[in-house]
Order: sequence, then structure tokens, then C-alpha cells
Amino acid sequence: MNVGISALSCFLPEHIISDDEIAFRFGRDYADKILPMTGILERRVASGEECASDLAFLAAKKIFDNTAITPGSIDLLVFGTQTGDYIMPSSACLLQRRLGIPTTCAAFDVNLGCSQLVYGLGIAHSWIKSGMAKRALVLSGDTPTKLLDSSDGATVSVFGDGAAAVVVEEVSRGGILGFDFGTDGMGAEDLIVRGGGMRSFHLKRKMEMNGVRILTFALKDVPSSVERALARAKVSISEVDLFVFHQASAVVVKSLAKKMDIPDSKVFLGLEKIGNIGGSSVGHALAKAHLEGRIRDGSKVVISSFGVGFSWGSAVLEWSGEGYGGTFL
Repeated sequence: MNVGISALSCFLPEHIISDDEIAFRFGRDYADKILPMTGILERRVASGEECASDLAFLAAKKIFDNTAITPGSIDLLVFGTQTGDYIMPSSACLLQRRLGIPTTCAAFDVNLGCSQLVYGLGIAHSWIKSGMAKRALVLSGDTPTKLLDSSDGATVSVFGDGAAAVVVEEVSRGGILGFDFGTDGMGAEDLIVRGGGMRSFHLKRKMEMNGVRILTFALKDVPSSVERALARAKVSISEVDLFVFHQASAVVVKSLAKKMDIPDSKVFLGLEKIGNIGGSSVGHALAKAHLEGRIRDGSKVVISSFGVGFSWGSAVLEWSGEGYGGTFL
């Protein structure tokens, strides 16, 4: 049985923080200095009442409104997020009800950040392969901007909000060819929100980030993760048509490409107008690459997500012309 993506969509909030606003808040010199590193001119920001589940709902609704896929056909819903509506219940339960998906559907959250979409794909792939599900809706979404310290230019200039929705099911050819996953909890302190959990419920919820340590981790662990996924898929690095890395920043993506000796023509970079939207960045980049014609029927694509945790996941896909008809941005 081949299992792959049959529909893909994304949703971004309307409000934009421009490069001019970053310059106004932190100074033009700072904005001009940081732009080459981030590659970001605009960031999308959720409104005060807008939550990650709202963004994920609208991403999923694009699929249901524009394809033959119906809520009634979904029997597994996985929602990757670290900014859920509540500590309990899981936001996946709220989305099941709101989307009109039957109560016979299994629904749960995956509490991961930047790696969430690849992990969700892995879960859906396994459930379908084992016969526990036939059609899965994998959602990812976060609103990291609600956790930022407004005086911290290093995070304010990088992060944006967004969501992605992917339908996974049996396909006649191609699909997901191989995975690799990994975790290194030694990096937990390098990207953390201390307040809000049971260990530090009394603390304010503000994101702390050590960008240098995250780049070091990515350069150390991501290339080997990609290599393992390729080996499991029995695909050589030269056979890959496009690499879609987590869109953390321009310097991270370009550094990974250089470390792995991948030509620029095979690396997708598409965060200029949205910022780093965390776990949904790979979904957005994949959809954008497809719409721009960078991915075609039969293309072999590597996606790799990594970050907070530290946590990472890589997957090898073979694009199939029979699916992906629901690619919307």
C-alpha cells in the first residue's frame, strides 16, 4: 500500500508586521543588519482573539470547500501545536466538533513545535498502513507571536503565525517513501516558554531563544536525519528534485544547503512574506513550491522540520499527479 498526501492547504492571518515597523521599533540600523540573516520582510500576526485552532480550522475548510473530500470521510485528526486553546481539553477535540467530523474519528494533539507537521504525517502514515484509519486530516498551527517579548528584536523580527492542513490516504503510486525522527532534550533550554505549565505556572509566558545554539543543532543533526530518511526510502541525494527545510530563517536554510552541498536550484526558500511560522512552515513552503511549478508529477521531495525540543523529523515524498489538487494558500 502506498500512502501519500492527497490535498494540502494553508492559512495565514491578515495582519502584517512589515520591515518598516521593525525599523520603527528597533531602529533602521538593526533592521538592515538582521534582514540578510532572516530573509524576512513581513510577518503574519494573529489578532488578539485569534488562536492556532482558528487558523487550522480555516486551513482545513479550504480543503473541504474546494475538493471532493468531506468532513464525514475523515477518521483520524492529528493537530500539531504548542499554543493550544486550553491546557485541557485538546484543541483537536474542538476542531473535530467545529469541522463537523464524525464522532467515530480519533482526534488528538501532538505537543511539538517546528517538527509538528512531519510528526503528524508519520502518525497518519502509520495508522493508515496498519488499517486503523483510511483518511487522515493532519493539521499544524501555532501563534508564537503571542509569546514574544515585544522588546526582543531577535524573535519579533523572525516569528509569524500560521497553519497548514494535509489530507493523507492511500494513493496508487508515489506517496511518502521514508521517514526519520529524532529528539535531543539537551536543547530544551535553548527555545523555551517557561510560564504556563505545571512546573512554572506562575511565570509569565515569554519566549526565550538562543539562536546560535539552534543553528548549531540544525547543522549537526538535520543533515544526518535527511540521510537516514533517504536511505529508508532507497533514494539517493542526487535523485531529489527539491529540498524543503523548515523555514527558520534564510541563514539556517542556506547554511544547511551549504553543509549538505545542495545547489541553490534544489532548495526552496519562501519565508520572505510570512516569517518563521513554526511547524506549519514546511506545509506552506511545500504548497508554495507546488503552485510555483517547482514540484511536478514524479518529483522527489525531501521535507525536514526541526527546532524546539530539540526535535526533528524528515520525510521523502514522491509527488503524484493524481493528488495535491487541493493545494491552496
